[in-house]
Amino acid sequence: MKKVLVAIALAAAIPASAQTAFTVNGQLVSAAEQKELMNLLAEQGIKDEGKQAEAARNILVREKVIGQEARKLKLQQTPEIKTLLAERETQILANELVRRNAAAHPVTDKQIQDAYADMKKQYSPNEIKVRHILVKSEDEAKSLISQIKNGADMGKLATEKSLDKGSAANGGEIPFTNIRSIIIPGFAETAMGMNKGDVLPIPFHSSLGYHVIKLEDKREVPFPELDKIKDQVEGVVARQNAANYLSNLVKNAKVADVQSAQKPAPKKTK
Repeated sequence: MKKVLVAIALAAAIPASAQTAFTVNGQLVSAAEQKELMNLLAEQGIKDEGKQAEAARNILVREKVIGQEARKLKLQQTPEIKTLLAERETQILANELVRRNAAAHPVTDKQIQDAYADMKKQYSPNEIKVRHILVKSEDEAKSLISQIKNGADMGKLATEKSLDKGSAANGGEIPFTNIRSIIIPGFAETAMGMNKGDVLPIPFHSSLGYHVIKLEDKREVPFPELDKIKDQVEGVVARQNAANYLSNLVKNAKVADVQSAQKPAPKKTK
């Protein structure tokens, strides 16, 4: 919000008179409205009162002109714009609710320690560095394995043959990656079971195709101490607290269907 306001203000070049009421296409902008925005800009880092006044005037002129034109075209009445405005308003209000809740209920040391313990429990220290070639058919993968065993340069083959263009540019090499971050089912476990320098003797099949895998290296990386990642853990807790807060608001809301009153059927006349 801060960057948007400042960018809009500096982009325009409309001269300003501090806290003097003015009109925009006949619509009054009061001194009080300007002062309110000036106070907000002061909180956001614009300390010079003259610059506050100029920025506030520029922002308000733009706001009024856009609003006038939108109303003239009846944009606010279209379903798409109504939905977008409602979504934007909800997001702005949600952000402010979260901010106020966080100020009233700051993250505690116990929450940080508990979150750290959970993260450490779920962490795997194992990282692997592999080279692989992805191809469509099992026969092609078997042929590549045979060529590599007979001395062919796997990096060159990966660059020429691999369908994984991201790693192919590096000769098929995937740098050290934590095994929990590898999303191909079974890939990490297969590589972990290999010895450094080994090429898997049979192609590894996945939904992407057939992989020729060579384990370049593997290592264990211990989980960082809390003091090294405390800020990150606190951020995780804060985001979880925000999500829980908003979720509970919705969960505890009393939602009930309203039955429409039905008029009794008219009596039949003989």
